[in-house]
Amino acid sequence: MQFQKLRRRAVSAFFPWNGSSTKPTPQANPKEPRDPLKLTRYYKSLLDSGQFENRAALARYLGVSRARVTQVLRRLDSANGTIKASSP
Repeated sequence: MQFQKLRRRAVSAFFPWNGSSTKPTPQANPKEPRDPLKLTRYYKSLLDSGQFENRAALARYLGVSRARVTQVLRRLDSANGTIKASSP
C-alpha cells in the first residue's frame, strides 16, 4: 500500500482592520528649505542682545553643547570670508 502525501504551501492573506480597501493618500506638506545661516544669525542675535553673557550660557539655554554653539557661530565667520586662524 502506498500513500501519496499532499504538499501544499501555506497561504497568508492580509486584510485591513477597518475593512476598507482604499489606501490613505499621503498629504503633501512641503518643507521650507533650510537656510544654513538662519540658525547662526539667531544665535548671534541672542549673544549680541546681552541676554547671555557667553556661549556657555547660551548653550545651556538652548540645550546643546558649547562646541555646537561654536560650530554654528563659525559658520557665520566662514560665510563672511573672515576665517580666523587658530593660535598654536
